[in-house]
Amino acid sequence: MDEEINLLETKLNLLVNKIENLKKENLEMGPTLHLAQEEVVLLKSKIHEATIKIENLLAQIPDTTI
Repeated sequence: MDEEINLLETKLNLLVNKIENLKKENLEMGPTLHLAQEEVVLLKSKIHEATIKIENLLAQIPDTTI
């Protein structure tokens, strides 16, 4: 019985350590995620601007169909 309790205690300690490590990793990733989200917003804005410019250029091409 003592052996089973010791094994359970060992497993619980491992689980607690893994949870603590994941919490730490999660906190460390927060700023990186925030920067990535800002970059996504910026890139979407640039894509939108480029799309408008291309549409304007296409509108300036004369229609050659008769």
